[in-house]
Amino acid sequence: MNLVVAEEEKQAQHLRSTLRSTGDMLDQEMRRAKQAESKAEFAELRARELAVRVNTAEMGKRYAESDAARANEEMRRYQMLIESLEKQVTKFQADIRVLERQRNEADESASRARDTARKFQTELSKQQAKEKVIEESPMYCRKKWFVTGHNEGWDAGYAEGFDDGREDGFEEGRQYGIREGRESAFKQGRMISQKGGFEYDREQGLDKKRQLALHAFDEFFTAEVDENDYTVSSGLSQRWTVLLHLHILVKICFIQLFFIIMSFALPLPSAGLASGRRRPKNLPSLPLSAFSPPSTGTSDMFPLPPTPSAVFPGEVVDAHLRSEALESASLDLVGTEVAGAVLLLNDPSIPEGLQSSLTQNVRVLSVAVPFDLSAIPPDHPDLSESSGIPQSLYTSYTASHEAPEARSQAIETLKWAFSNSHLVDIDVQSDIMSNVAKYEVFEDLLMKATAELPGDRKVNLVLSNILPPPHDLSLPIVKLLSDPSYRNYQGHSASLSLFPNLYVKFTPPMWNQTIPGPADPASETDQHREWKRRIKMFIGPVVEAFGYERIIFGTSPSFAAPSLLNPADWYALVRESFAELAVEQDAIDAIFSLNAKRIYGSP
Repeated sequence: MNLVVAEEEKQAQHLRSTLRSTGDMLDQEMRRAKQAESKAEFAELRARELAVRVNTAEMGKRYAESDAARANEEMRRYQMLIESLEKQVTKFQADIRVLERQRNEADESASRARDTARKFQTELSKQQAKEKVIEESPMYCRKKWFVTGHNEGWDAGYAEGFDDGREDGFEEGRQYGIREGRESAFKQGRMISQKGGFEYDREQGLDKKRQLALHAFDEFFTAEVDENDYTVSSGLSQRWTVLLHLHILVKICFIQLFFIIMSFALPLPSAGLASGRRRPKNLPSLPLSAFSPPSTGTSDMFPLPPTPSAVFPGEVVDAHLRSEALESASLDLVGTEVAGAVLLLNDPSIPEGLQSSLTQNVRVLSVAVPFDLSAIPPDHPDLSESSGIPQSLYTSYTASHEAPEARSQAIETLKWAFSNSHLVDIDVQSDIMSNVAKYEVFEDLLMKATAELPGDRKVNLVLSNILPPPHDLSLPIVKLLSDPSYRNYQGHSASLSLFPNLYVKFTPPMWNQTIPGPADPASETDQHREWKRRIKMFIGPVVEAFGYERIIFGTSPSFAAPSLLNPADWYALVRESFAELAVEQDAIDAIFSLNAKRIYGSP
């Protein structure tokens, strides 16, 4: 029994040791399993990281390829710009050579004019010195005859008073006679002496001045003409005869002119004696033409600018006509025929009357169907097949599209529009022309939307409401040139012109109807003139950047404007502004009709 118990205890100990070793092995295997699991998780994490890096590398590669394509496109644009600038530099150099030649001619003319002016000034100084000597003699004569008349009058009055007083009363008559006789004789003698002295001195002075003037003219003629010219040849003798006759004729005219001037220049006797001073004398002055070179501005090289009242386009194409303004449109704008219009629809449906390409008043050349930049339209009806009128797309760009998410969606929508239409109109309702940050966002949107277009596909892009841009009317026009907003406008206009197929519409601005300033708000003429001054300030930079081939005329303002202007008033304002900038006839025709016909026709 003890052996059995001992054997069982031995087996139990063996089992316990086996169990302990098995537990240790289990613990070891569990630890190895945990290590293997952690290694697997680490490997999975590494795999995810590698996948992310691969995706990042692929996106970077795509971005690099797009940047390279954009850089190549920019390089091509800059090469075209450089070629254009080189042509302009060549033209400017030729103009500079012409201007230098004209400047040399003007300097020579100015030098001759200055020599002539100095000669005339010398003669004028001599004449003034002689006239000063002549003016002193009449005053001396007047004073002498006044004293003489005074003494004679006093003596006569005294004798007459003494005789009368002796008869009526020696003392009373003496005092009364002397007093009255003195006063009467003094007055009468003064009047006689003034009249006689003035007439005498006037005749003496006129004779003296006439002699001095003739003597001065003879000296001047002698100094200018050589007396020995008649002895050289028969031709010179004839010249001397002509000069002699001319001398006599000029002398006669000079004498007559001298008497006329002296009749107005001499003072009246009462004024001269009462004041005791000489009146100021109006000295003769030379004409301004003696101090300026001959005008060369009327030659063939400097033609006069055209008169605004004489410059009219052959016809007008209204490239921006809102559908609600169709009823008020007419076939005539202040004497110019309206050949057609581009109609901007409010919704994709076709209004009645367009199927025949004619409305009540004006012919519709093309229709612009609206779409929203916020989302790609689910369907795009083709109105050109049902109406027979060419079709384009139209949208509005606002400040809400400047956010990153909205900008990404706008880029995709524009890509869709470029792939479904040959022309896209964008109504810019954000102040991108004077704000640098807003312009950079808009330019980035255009570059990304046009970057993936095929090279053989030409899509025209038309921007409206940037010519003229939104403008603060409280800013005086004299400060506009130095204002940062105007400088930004100039730079942004030049930058937009680098897009080869981008056009600008000249539409009514979203300004107030009244221009503040020195002009009378109640005067329509002053308001019209002030509007033209401000509008011409914005025309210049766009014409320099885009030329006349990429500017289009329209009469309706942006859809954001609350009201419509009178089309005839806006047409007259734009036409006169271009005419006053000395625009030629072919440029006027291009802006008002030819450009719109070229891009809004059938693709």
